[in-house]
Amino acid sequence: MDYKTQQQRFDDEKWYDSVKAGDDKCGTYEFCSQCRKEEEYPCARAAHRFKGGFIRIATVRRWS
Repeated sequence: MDYKTQQQRFDDEKWYDSVKAGDDKCGTYEFCSQCRKEEEYPCARAAHRFKGGFIRIATVRRWS
């Protein structure tokens, strides 16, 4: 499934959950800890990072 399709599903789910709860549910899901709201398809990408456990690590190379 591509990010666009997955994002639409998340948006539908968030809307339903928000209406049911009477409150905006954005930021309350397990994968939201990985969210970068400025990205295109933020929920889909956050879920992908959350499931994959990706961690970005910087390294420094020293040339002798």
